Amino acid sequence: MALIPGTLVEISGLPGKAEPVPSAAADGVEAVDLNGVSAQLVQYDQAAKKWIAATFSGRMIAIEQSNIKAVQSEAVQKYDFVLGPKSDYEISGQEITRALATKGYALVKLIVAEEDAAEMVSVAQQLDDNEQFSRLAIEFERGYLGDEGNAKTVHVGLDASDTPDFIKRSPLKTMDNNFGQLCSMLSKYSEENLGFEIYSRTEMLLRMPLADGEEDKYPPADIDDGDAEGFMHLMYRRRLTVLQFVGPAGGSLKLLPMKEGDQEIDLAADPHTMLVMLNSRYEYSYSPSGKALALQTFMLAEPAIYCLEDEVQGNVENLTGQSTGPPPPPGEHCTIESMYCRYGMQSDGRHQFWQAAAKASCDGLTEVPVTRWDHGPYFDPDQQFGGSYTRHGCFGIEGVDLFDCKFFEISPMEAKGMDPCQRQVMEVSYMALLEGGYDKRSLQREAQHIGHFVGIDKDDWMCMGAAGMLDCGGGAHGAAAAANAITSNRFSYSMNLKGASMTIDTACSSSLVCTHVSKLHLRFKDYEPMPASIVNGLNLMLFPGPFVGCCAAGMLSHDGRCFTFNSTADGYARGELCGALCFKLKQFDPSTGSICCLAGSQSNQDGRSASLTAPNGPAQEKCIKAVLRECKLTPTEVDCIECHGTGTALGDPIEVGSFRKVMSATPRKEPLVITSSKSNIAHGEGGAGLAGFFKCCLQVSNCEGSANVHLKVRNPHLDMEGFPCQILSESVAMREDAAYSGVSSFGFGGTNAHAEAWGKNIMNSRGCMVSDPVKLFERKLAKAPPAEITMNGDDVRDWETTGLDPAGQIGDRYMIELDEDGVATWEKVDEELVDWGDDFSLQGTFNNWEAEAMDRSDSILGLWVGEITVGSTGSEHFQIIADNDDEKVYCPDRPNCTSKVSQVQGPKTAAKEKSWVIRGAPGDKFKIEFFQQEKRRSVLWMKL
Repeated sequence: MALIPGTLVEISGLPGKAEPVPSAAADGVEAVDLNGVSAQLVQYDQAAKKWIAATFSGRMIAIEQSNIKAVQSEAVQKYDFVLGPKSDYEISGQEITRALATKGYALVKLIVAEEDAAEMVSVAQQLDDNEQFSRLAIEFERGYLGDEGNAKTVHVGLDASDTPDFIKRSPLKTMDNNFGQLCSMLSKYSEENLGFEIYSRTEMLLRMPLADGEEDKYPPADIDDGDAEGFMHLMYRRRLTVLQFVGPAGGSLKLLPMKEGDQEIDLAADPHTMLVMLNSRYEYSYSPSGKALALQTFMLAEPAIYCLEDEVQGNVENLTGQSTGPPPPPGEHCTIESMYCRYGMQSDGRHQFWQAAAKASCDGLTEVPVTRWDHGPYFDPDQQFGGSYTRHGCFGIEGVDLFDCKFFEISPMEAKGMDPCQRQVMEVSYMALLEGGYDKRSLQREAQHIGHFVGIDKDDWMCMGAAGMLDCGGGAHGAAAAANAITSNRFSYSMNLKGASMTIDTACSSSLVCTHVSKLHLRFKDYEPMPASIVNGLNLMLFPGPFVGCCAAGMLSHDGRCFTFNSTADGYARGELCGALCFKLKQFDPSTGSICCLAGSQSNQDGRSASLTAPNGPAQEKCIKAVLRECKLTPTEVDCIECHGTGTALGDPIEVGSFRKVMSATPRKEPLVITSSKSNIAHGEGGAGLAGFFKCCLQVSNCEGSANVHLKVRNPHLDMEGFPCQILSESVAMREDAAYSGVSSFGFGGTNAHAEAWGKNIMNSRGCMVSDPVKLFERKLAKAPPAEITMNGDDVRDWETTGLDPAGQIGDRYMIELDEDGVATWEKVDEELVDWGDDFSLQGTFNNWEAEAMDRSDSILGLWVGEITVGSTGSEHFQIIADNDDEKVYCPDRPNCTSKVSQVQGPKTAAKEKSWVIRGAPGDKFKIEFFQQEKRRSVLWMKL
């Protein structure tokens, strides 16, 4: 017999010990006597004129051809297959499935090195010493460990991020890969030879027998209905059991037939052997003869997929607005009723801003436009002349000089000298006021006690006037043209608002402090309660002075971007923006216009710290804690943090450290999402705090976290080790249907502010405002508690469930009931013989709902054809009726349906509104095709 790679051979006639191959010898493998040992040929070494072979014990040796001969079948007859480094896995997969189909099991000899086996046992022992092993629930042991089996076990996910490195570096990783390869080998032929598809496999299970006296150390695990339901479905999905015996001790296997009258089969569980068993044919019993490690996995069928095919019946109103996630803040809500902004990325409104930031991840920064000033004379990249080393900013407001003075009843002469900040506040705050339910005409007739709060820190217009760059005019107009106080007061005057009106400057935290002050005024109702308040935060860049000054202090980024959380963070980029929100005290109700809630807010001061302008971590931490106490929140209920995140080397790490201490107080199951809008629209300085809260409102009303841009390599100074957080580089959906998102803002003088937004997903198809009963039912069903499991003994086939039947087959139908508490009960519907109908007709508006017979197709079985002529109205409604029986109507799944791909319902009784609609010019003729074969139904129409 010719010898080729892959051939099984027996070694004989060696005069002494066999030397390992050079690579193995270099690793310290010693020569041993291999006469009488079986091996598999790997390759022929032409230079040495020797075969490289792998022995059944895993040694790689070089050997003369005269010392090997093809193994006789008797020598390996106790094995069905031998798998080694040169086995043909394509052929092996096919042959193993054929063996399984023939006798229900396959015993496989594996070529595993003794050193690898010893290391696997050592790793398992280390896991045991680290108390990672445990005992399964008694009810689960038969399913996992075989009949009368008990052992200590641990599931090991070799690809999981939290798996210790010493496991990933061990041969267990190779064995897990082998299980995956075996699954791939068998899945190609399982449907053909075994009648089922292999969909996936379970994680590798390590099992070792309980030693004497270990019963008390490893008590059985406690389980609940959720555990029992998951186990029950796993056992029904299980198709193949794979057991690999590592050793060092052997043992015995007994295969127990599922069919009465079949014989039990006794096998040896020797080290380096593997059992592949068909679960529909056998159970097994395994008895190790001593300390022995075994590896195990199940190969599974595809999980059942169910779809709702009928209308939801019952009190569907109870489904509306079902929401998951953290509850709203306690007490009376402070709701955001309207939002309007002019931010970078050409975001003129909240929807545009969300699309640009969350969906497109835009960068809104540009070079200084010449319509503002010629930046060339001021650009000094090397700072040789005291100029600006950056030439970029986020100039978010186009036409900043334009203003509709007539609408606000301001004369052109007065408007000409007005600070553009005042102009922007007038327009943007009015947009928020209008959406909040107050228009100018009604306010002129009757004043409202509405407050107006503006956050701003720099005033370029005033500086330009002081420098003689413009003439603001004289007299009263000139005095008010650039006064910061007038920035808020002018809007209250113009709109006839009698509530508190003030401009606040705490540097970068100005507008978020305004938000907090606004909330305090709203909640103080003793004398003159405010029905609403408008908060505006803005910053305009009108001349180069602040660029030169900030560069002199080294505050701006040399590359002209806020590289928030990135390793290249070297300062912030300046941004221009104006945004406003309308707040009211009322219960959150999206149907009345509520967008989200201001759950809580707080402001404090650093006091005496490292320096006047240095950030203070403990003060920031206290500010966040105060807001959580106000909201009665635990840190784990906060889904997202919108950071101040200016992109400075000192500020970002301090901020992350402060909220990490707060958010790590309780263990988190889900990572905290970390975002910052400054990477999109730069640092809006006085308006930045409100811009961050603006984004929080959008994040909670969409239940999504928005991506950070320019994030490539994380800043090494950020202390993230062991903190479950996710600094986003792409947008993600929140874990539930409601969320909290908080924002912090810090003034360089030490004034800190923090605010938390709470909201439900009211903006997209995942949200609680979806009104489709079927979708609402599916959502509530997905959140239903586990089914009640009655565990009758340790044989899962005898268990009973009120939930989904794990033995369900394709085509089975179930009636599902959801009670008020969301508990689901599944009941199988016995299939009745459905009378689909013998003859079919058209009825509708075109024939006064009188049945008009359709013609049976001669060429396509189940196809019926009719014709409709469009009348003078330009549209016609129609249904299909079988046997002229009003209880056998076929109709679409929605009223007045114009879609050809909608689900066809029936036969049943149906109202005339449940009909298809075709539209055309009067006199147009349409061909109607109805196909019906059992449950397969479709309706199609085409113009003739």
